[in-house]
Order: sequence, then structure tokens, then C-alpha cells
Amino acid sequence: MAKVILDMAMSLDGFISGPNGEDHGLRDYFFSPAGPTAEVIEEGFRTTGTILMGRRAYDNGAAQDGFAENPYQVPTFILTHHLPEQPAKGAESFVFVTDGIESALEQARAVTGDRHIVIGGGANIAQQYLHAGLLDEIQIHLVHTCSVMEFDCSIRLALSQLGWKKPGSSIPSESHTCDFAS
Repeated sequence: MAKVILDMAMSLDGFISGPNGEDHGLRDYFFSPAGPTAEVIEEGFRTTGTILMGRRAYDNGAAQDGFAENPYQVPTFILTHHLPEQPAKGAESFVFVTDGIESALEQARAVTGDRHIVIGGGANIAQQYLHAGLLDEIQIHLVHTCSVMEFDCSIRLALSQLGWKKPGSSIPSESHTCDFAS
């Protein structure tokens, strides 16, 4: 049976996006992977059957033409309160769900088969699925960066000596999985 997996990138200081939902380089690892990171990404391509995401994550991707060359050729469900006037480039086949997380999950299960249902974006959607107890697993891609925008000079120096990078700079990430096995 398909697992429901929350899959997110997170900075060392616990952020999954910038203050307005922007990327701040947290997903750079995905576009130039190496070593174990490449293996994790390839596994995701093989095991993902459907993707669920929130409207804000969809809008952020749409604003950057992020779906135009989508490597995940799987059904994608967008949770939203309002339908877009027209779908974003590359998102013409996305299904917009307006009647809640359970409905989106039910629709995803109907088309997923044995592969996984991946919740791939939006803190709000992640929280809703977590609070509802609908997740089987959480996979965090820990990106070696801090998202805090302004550092005191002494903190900045200490972080640079530890090898931490400012937002937007890319260094390899690590992936960690938490399994909620009964």
C-alpha cells in the first residue's frame, strides 16, 4: 500500500522557505545533486506516485515557470480555496481540490497504485496532514544553510568558520527520514 510522505527541504535553523514563501536556495540541492543526495532524488522519482501541494507552493512554482520542465510526471493535486483563472505553464493536468485534505488524499490514493503519495509543499498543508494523523513518514532534506536574513557580524564570522552558507548559496544537503511505523 502507498505511504503518505511529507517531503521537504529545511535549513539548519528550521525554515522551509523565506518570509514570503520564496525559496532562498533551499531547493538548489535538487538541481545539481551529487553522491547520496542524487541517490535520494532518484529514489523519489522511482517511488513517487502522486504529489499533493498547497496553493501557495503552487503559486510560487507558477511564478517561476517551475512546472514547465517538471521531472515528476505523476498526477499532482493542489489544495486550494479558489481555482486559478488558468493553470500555470506545465501544470495543465494538475487537479485543483477545494474540499479539503481528506478529499485530496482520497483522490490521490485512487490513482497512485503502489507508489507513494508525496506532500511536497507548503507549511500549512504539511501541518494539516500532520495534525490529522495522515502521514506515514516525514523526509527532511537538511540543507546546510541558515535562512535568517540578518546576522550580527560575530555570528556571521562564526557561521562561516563552521562552513555554513548564507541563503541562496548551495552546498550539499542531507536527507533524513522519520517513519511513523505503528
